[in-house]
Amino acid sequence: MTTKFQQEIRKALNQLVPMVPLEDAEAIKDIARRRHLRHLPASIGAWLAVTTHIRHNHTDYDDLLDEGYDSDSARFFVLEAMNDVLRDWQSTKLLDPDEDEISVLKAYPRAAELDKDPDNGDGDSDGDGYEEDDVEPE
Repeated sequence: MTTKFQQEIRKALNQLVPMVPLEDAEAIKDIARRRHLRHLPASIGAWLAVTTHIRHNHTDYDDLLDEGYDSDSARFFVLEAMNDVLRDWQSTKLLDPDEDEISVLKAYPRAAELDKDPDNGDGDSDGDGYEEDDVEPE
């Protein structure tokens, strides 16, 4: 059984990135279920989850941060690689170099927690994709 929220996220992902590989889609849905995205409209949460997943798993973003680049510079350098992935997935939306998702992050400040540590510190101590205060679907 899936929740209404999960159905809305799945629908938003299908509309946004119809050709996303299943493995990536599952990882993106896990990101969208995090506490700081659950309060957002599904379309915005799905977009932020997609861009976060691509940035950290399909680009050199984390390597750039490790080399000492600040997050804004690293985002700038990986933007075209992210758009390439979005095109491969036949996304209905691309990142705008003048906007990125910074405006969304300003409008929804809790969503900014995504880039702090996408894989750790999310309350998911047992690695099952759910934070400790989440209720697993049946």
